[in-house]
Amino acid sequence: MTSGRTRWGYLLTSFVMNIMLGSAYSWSVFSKPLIDGYGATTFTAMLPFAVALGTFSLGMVFAGKFVDRHGPRKIAMLGGLLVSVGYMLSYLMDRTGWPVGTLILTYGVVMGLGIGFSYNPPIPTASRWFPDRKGLATGFVVMGYGLSPLFTAPLADYLIKAYGVPSTFLFMGVLFLVVLVPLGSLLRFPPADWKAPEPKGASRRTWTPLSEVGTKAMLRSPAFWSAWLMYVVGTAGGFMVIGNAKAIAMTMPGVVAMAGLAVAAVQVMAVFNSIGRPIFGRSADAYGPRRSLMVMYLVMLVAMAVLALSTAWEQLYVGIAITGIVFGGFLAVMPAFSAYFFGLKNQGQNYGVLFTGYGLGAVVATFAIGPIKDSFGSYVPAFYVGMILSLVGLAISFLARPPRPVAARVEPEKVPLHA
Repeated sequence: MTSGRTRWGYLLTSFVMNIMLGSAYSWSVFSKPLIDGYGATTFTAMLPFAVALGTFSLGMVFAGKFVDRHGPRKIAMLGGLLVSVGYMLSYLMDRTGWPVGTLILTYGVVMGLGIGFSYNPPIPTASRWFPDRKGLATGFVVMGYGLSPLFTAPLADYLIKAYGVPSTFLFMGVLFLVVLVPLGSLLRFPPADWKAPEPKGASRRTWTPLSEVGTKAMLRSPAFWSAWLMYVVGTAGGFMVIGNAKAIAMTMPGVVAMAGLAVAAVQVMAVFNSIGRPIFGRSADAYGPRRSLMVMYLVMLVAMAVLALSTAWEQLYVGIAITGIVFGGFLAVMPAFSAYFFGLKNQGQNYGVLFTGYGLGAVVATFAIGPIKDSFGSYVPAFYVGMILSLVGLAISFLARPPRPVAARVEPEKVPLHA
């Protein structure tokens, strides 16, 4: 697949891979059975998920380095293998005498690391095949990750009810082995002499990468730490909602009495989380990633205010939907921001390091919202924290500046293998 037309095949392949990888967002389907059948508490039932998010971000760092040097194919295949092995090893959870501890190692560490290795390769692949539409391409790719709960959550829920939790992990592990590894084997970078097709009519793209910055130089620049902090505060507020949408919905009068309405909160979040990715990805192409981030923080501020002031489930669901759109947008705009400030040549490793901000935001939110709810008896104070985080992110986005010429020195070029 080397023509301009068939570059869309790589985009579709990456999209389907992300639908598989996004099964992590369906963890709430597993947490209640762990509490009811395995003696876990609300806190301990979330530990495998929290550890998986942390190792996910670490996996992105290592995967990015290898992708830039060796190409996306082998790394994506290795990631798919680790994801499937992590799920299959989780089958042993009730045979070790320590179910949650086993899941922390198998699901949290092994599977989470696999997601990082599989999630990274499609992003630089999409950026290189679509230099004319970087934000839209990466937004479409990661949209699959946000949509995943619409497919993987009902599947896991059915399997748990029919066969139990351990067998569900085994089945899903086999499924991912059959699907993820072959899909990963299809990924390729474009040849060195390949050029994107000329756009039909005037292009709306208004920016190109400012410079090509090596990872070491990037880490020495204030621009990186500004971007990293924006990722942390931008995703932390969203994670407080995305991981607790059902529980938040059940605090509204009338939700519990209406069958399926609480579960619908998770589906609303999943749908809007996914559609926000191409929307803001296209915005990053047309208006630049920095301007898009400013708008996103303002919209997130409004979303958190709506959630905090909601007195009926209809208002609450509007707040959840808006939060989902912006949260998803970060997963599309931040790769574009990385390309804008630091270039495309080292994007795999550069964005992998930047992605640790996502991981920290996830872990902070996962561990913070429980104590907030327990201390105040309500989720509302968490929404006010989210408003503060949005203001901080907005301020940083105004102050962020691209790397200085000295920090933007290009490191010795490593020729990637187009594997």
